[in-house]
Amino acid sequence: MGLFNVVSFKLPRKFLIDGFLLFLLVLVTVAITSIYVSSEHTFYWWDYAGYNTATVNTANLFRDSPDKAWRGVIESLSKEKNLLISLPLVPFILLFGESRLSYILSVSLIYVLPFRLLLGAISAKLIPVYPRRVFWSTVLLSLLIPMSWIPTLRGYLDTGGCVFVALAIWVYLQDVNLKYWWKIPLIGFLLAVAILLRRHFAYSAIAFLGAAALQVFIEFIVLIYRNKTALSSPKDKDAVGPFPYRGLFESAVKLGLIAVTSLTILMLVAGDFTRSALTVDYRNLYVAWSLPVNDILTRYADFYGLGTWLLVLIGFSAGIITRILVPAAAIFVSLFGVLSLIEWLLVLRYGYLHYTIHITPIALLGLSTFFWTTWLTLKGKVRYFMLGVAGLYLVLNAAVGLIPLKSDLSRLFMANFPPLVRSDYDEVVKLVEFLRKLAPNEEPIYIVGASNNFNANILRQANRKLNPPEGWWKLNTIGRPQIDSRDTYPLPELLQSQYAVVAVPFQEVLPNDEQVLRSHEQDVVKVVYDAFTQNWEIARDFQLLPEQFKLENGVTVRVYRRVKRTDTATAVRTLDAMQRQIVDRPGTQLDWISLHQSIYTSANYSVSQESDNLYNIVTHPIKNSQKLSTSFLYLGSISDQVKVTGKLNLPNQQCPGIALRLTLWDKQGKLVDSAEMAYSQKSAIGLNLLVEGKNPIYLLLEVLSSSKQDLTNQCQLEINNLAVSR
Repeated sequence: MGLFNVVSFKLPRKFLIDGFLLFLLVLVTVAITSIYVSSEHTFYWWDYAGYNTATVNTANLFRDSPDKAWRGVIESLSKEKNLLISLPLVPFILLFGESRLSYILSVSLIYVLPFRLLLGAISAKLIPVYPRRVFWSTVLLSLLIPMSWIPTLRGYLDTGGCVFVALAIWVYLQDVNLKYWWKIPLIGFLLAVAILLRRHFAYSAIAFLGAAALQVFIEFIVLIYRNKTALSSPKDKDAVGPFPYRGLFESAVKLGLIAVTSLTILMLVAGDFTRSALTVDYRNLYVAWSLPVNDILTRYADFYGLGTWLLVLIGFSAGIITRILVPAAAIFVSLFGVLSLIEWLLVLRYGYLHYTIHITPIALLGLSTFFWTTWLTLKGKVRYFMLGVAGLYLVLNAAVGLIPLKSDLSRLFMANFPPLVRSDYDEVVKLVEFLRKLAPNEEPIYIVGASNNFNANILRQANRKLNPPEGWWKLNTIGRPQIDSRDTYPLPELLQSQYAVVAVPFQEVLPNDEQVLRSHEQDVVKVVYDAFTQNWEIARDFQLLPEQFKLENGVTVRVYRRVKRTDTATAVRTLDAMQRQIVDRPGTQLDWISLHQSIYTSANYSVSQESDNLYNIVTHPIKNSQKLSTSFLYLGSISDQVKVTGKLNLPNQQCPGIALRLTLWDKQGKLVDSAEMAYSQKSAIGLNLLVEGKNPIYLLLEVLSSSKQDLTNQCQLEINNLAVSR
């Protein structure tokens, strides 16, 4: 009975302590998040607003129509950013409201808190003493790493993917030899879920499988060496281990099955997304985000502080040398960390804050190994001095990272990431209200500027915050193209715009910004800025209004109103000037460009590339208009004689017929030659037009009404296998 009483007393006591510590963790999370977010006074933009808006919209849709909400989630699976990661947050948003604080708290409690606990569990597998103490000390240390807070406080919910990567690592460390077969599909499932939630966790899966493969290879080499040593010594022949090649083969099969499981799940759940991820050249598409090595190393020094990295390096090195760490776990975690660092600091080199969540776990585990190695190997005053200095540094570093400070400290400490506050908040409000009155019927407004201080998304989010949900979208600001490697020439958007808002001086992303790009990657924005500030011909189709708005950092905003439609000759000359200024063609610009592209659709919406030389074109309706997108300019190289062919189709039987006109233009915007043909449902002919002339630069293909009126939806035309023979 006495033994029973002792056991029954100790078990509840452990649970009570764990429960109390968990309660404190929740309390600290809520307190810090609430204080930080409540201190902000800004309009969020780009990534800082994206998933917040998507999550709130999804929650509202679930409230109004669960069936539509589920359909939206399923349809999003084919996109690069889907809504799966928002689903766990929906009940929280529905219960506590759609404020910014509610959203950030939902991410912190549903994703970040479990992530901290999982890192504590991984640390307990890495450090083989006092598991509960190691667990809770690691969780406590995570609170002192500002980069475990900042991505979430900025609105990112990518930590949700990290939860599943951490789960996969924890399951693997339970049994690095994968003796239990069920762990193979489980790990594959967890890695697949992480990738489904956010595509960039594919790199974590690669690091995981790479670390596991390298670990197997290292153990294989060690086993061969031991066997050779044993065979060379008569006394040690009995110590010869099992045949190493068989173990290598079995491990390779197991890791292969993990990869196959992940890929199978991805194909079954999100086949279109997976095929796109495997075929699209994201390295070239996102080259604008890939910073020079020196810049990315500097940023990661600022993200954590050089002192943190020194403690991490000492921690892992001392833990391995003193053999404090579990060998198999230490090898895997170290390899996973090295591969992750290589991926993000040397190969990809993306500088956005949310990518730090791939590195933060390594930093935290390194700090935990430092503290526990110091505690277990040193004694007396030296031990307490080392721990005291390291602990004081981490507390100061956390304060430097999160509390608003203007002091320029050494890179020994991390950079400052204070709550976001706009000193020109009221002036932005005035600008938004002015634009709403200026364009009450959703007239397109081109925003000439794309910096972290001024961009179209800031104005849209400000309008969303200031006006009721049913009317916020009526501010029709055009924010793309923005980035050379991802976007297209800005001519179609400029031709559609009724207003242009120009910020002086030129607003571009700067190297020290949190949402950062490589230098000189926004020529597609700069060229429009130059068009207005240097009074290009197309700018004369607009009139400068007297109103001006003064924003922070010395930015002045001016507004232009369109006074006449830009003619074809001016459009051609403007495109030629754009091409001369933007040396390399923008990353997604095709040979055909729709001059009347609807600003409500994505770039190249009316044009798709069938093969290297074949295109498909559809005259899509322009939203809020009865007109169609009917003018298509060819940007490829042409000779003095050009023949255009293709297959024509009018899906609507009620269309009486259309006419097609092909014109040839030189770079001065002069018409060189033209040819026309008629087509109707009764026609059995295809597109076949020939034009010729000296020194042509552009081809313009126009779809016209046979009745000389604007085409309507009745006469939507499909042109397939469109080819230019030159």
